[in-house]
Amino acid sequence: MKPSVFLYVVVLAITCNTGYTESYKILGLFPHPGISHFQFFEPILKGLAAAGHEVTVVSHFPNANPPPNYVDLPLTGVELLVNSVDLQLFEYRPAFSHFIEFFMLYDWGKQSCNNALNSPAIKQVLESKVQYDLVLVEQFNNDCMLGVAHLLNVPYIGLSSCPLMPWHYDRIGNPNIPSYIPALFMGYSEKMTFSQRVANYITAQLFKLMYSWFSDNSANAMLKQRFGDNMPDIKDLQKRTSMMFVNQHYSLSGPKPLTPAVVELGGIHIQEFKELDPTLQKLLDSADHGVIYISWGSMVRAETLPEDKRNAILSALGSFKQQVIWKWENETLPNQPSNVYIRKWLPQREILCHPKVRVFMSHGGLLGSSEAAYCGVPVIATPMYGDQYNNAAALEHRGMGFVLPYEQITRDSVNEALKKALDPVTMENAKKVSFSFRNRPQSALETAVWWCEHVVATGGLPLAKSYSTEMPWYSYHLLDVQIAIITFVIVYHLCEIWLFKRICCRGVSAFSDDKVKTN
Repeated sequence: MKPSVFLYVVVLAITCNTGYTESYKILGLFPHPGISHFQFFEPILKGLAAAGHEVTVVSHFPNANPPPNYVDLPLTGVELLVNSVDLQLFEYRPAFSHFIEFFMLYDWGKQSCNNALNSPAIKQVLESKVQYDLVLVEQFNNDCMLGVAHLLNVPYIGLSSCPLMPWHYDRIGNPNIPSYIPALFMGYSEKMTFSQRVANYITAQLFKLMYSWFSDNSANAMLKQRFGDNMPDIKDLQKRTSMMFVNQHYSLSGPKPLTPAVVELGGIHIQEFKELDPTLQKLLDSADHGVIYISWGSMVRAETLPEDKRNAILSALGSFKQQVIWKWENETLPNQPSNVYIRKWLPQREILCHPKVRVFMSHGGLLGSSEAAYCGVPVIATPMYGDQYNNAAALEHRGMGFVLPYEQITRDSVNEALKKALDPVTMENAKKVSFSFRNRPQSALETAVWWCEHVVATGGLPLAKSYSTEMPWYSYHLLDVQIAIITFVIVYHLCEIWLFKRICCRGVSAFSDDKVKTN
């Protein structure tokens, strides 16, 4: 389907199904400079504009050809996170590296928030006096943008480009059950051993505390510095979140209990498919034994691979009959086998959905994992950081993928992983996941647009607000009830013991007195 025809169909479907005719003014606030995050947000923003709403977007990624009703207010002053990760960083991975990653996220959040709060874009938003109806705001590593939404006095929807993080659950009253819901960074699936459940529970609780201690305090400080001491506490602003759009789907990330205020939109970025260029089309079509596609995302630079690991991968790939297409950020690839084709940039979703593609060697990023699930392609995942560990574990748990740790890359390990991924059973499992991932009662885009309009129409979706957001932690976890029950049981048994002793002692005393008298 051509892009123009596709867009017409989407707009027509949204117009016919939403039931809303009023045009709303919608503001998007996205201070994080990661392009992979914005690729989840942008389809929602464009879908709202296509449905007739006036959309204003504050981000680092202005649209080169913005559609009607879509206005960019660009952010500058922060380095974009594109091709920025050197693989030398992962040669030595210390224990508890996920806590180190938390502080990396914290530092990113503090920098990007401070930059955005003091930007001309935010100044223009606040001084324009436009009466917005809804704010869409990323909730990731800092919540300072909630202060802007508060000043505009409108409901806001949080957007998460990855599955819910440990500090997301409380703000929307969604239950977090660490016994089978893996915390971010842990690399577990929902099926955990006892030791993994212990580690998962401790990590989830510590991440919540650390986010409160560091990220919340930094957000409060920045907001008060920028807007004065009358700003509400960031924790109160978090609890005013009307709902959350989350880049997850049960078929890939696993089933979780979700309140009506949490909407799964995994795969929403998979929309417009473009024609492949003649070179790629011919390469794919002529691959009689299939294709192995390799890409480690928009941030990781594959060309920084150490020589020993690069040669190990190439040696393994050269022993297979499949054609290899590799996203490689350099003009040359030393020791390149004849079946390996490299290019600096590749149209990933179009390649993955080509019928000749047999295996996707990936870093486990959520966008790529979602595309693999959509296209039904087995995955060899080599996670590097963040949610990639969880995504890789989820793919493996569903039988459509295998985890190849970066530290364990050798010719033999790559060879073994490729043989497993090329097994027909793995392909069959991938197709099963693909069927569930694709088949939904409503498309992700239609779902997002409908809920945005519904939040505005209901004044912030108050009926979906869980009272648990207002409860103190000890009441939420029923600790006060448990303490009361335990106290009652203890007191009851103490009374029994006391009564028993009184009765027994009286009986013994009376018997002794009678015996003395008879004597």
